[in-house]
Amino acid sequence: MRERKTITRNEKETEELGESFIKELKAGDIVFLFGPLGAGKTTFVKGVAKGLGFEEVSSPSFVMINIYPTVPTLYHIDLYRIKSPDDFKELGLEEFIFGEGIAIIEWADKLEKIDWGRRIEITFTPLSENEREVSIKWLE
Repeated sequence: MRERKTITRNEKETEELGESFIKELKAGDIVFLFGPLGAGKTTFVKGVAKGLGFEEVSSPSFVMINIYPTVPTLYHIDLYRIKSPDDFKELGLEEFIFGEGIAIIEWADKLEKIDWGRRIEITFTPLSENEREVSIKWLE
């Protein structure tokens, strides 16, 4: 396991971290995002999308998934509204995780505790109103 921690001091730095993080990603990657409401998860994904050349990103909280026509395709999944891991399966979201694109999943703690294989887990911990500790773990 490889791990990196960094501190972002504002939304702009969190977005820039996401934008630079695209260098670490490739087609087929699964990225799980953890952290409380307002911790910077969607802001980070905006940066990833920007790094892939897509500027207009919105939170998929109500639609559950946004698909961005980037290369590779970016699947931004938000599980905030699901009640159980079964909801995830019933909605058919698994097909986007194991595809040829990059799947980034907010509220990944709501997923079933199974071995997802190779993945990246990113945890956002608020330190103050604006500062966040961002912990990135590469797991096999």
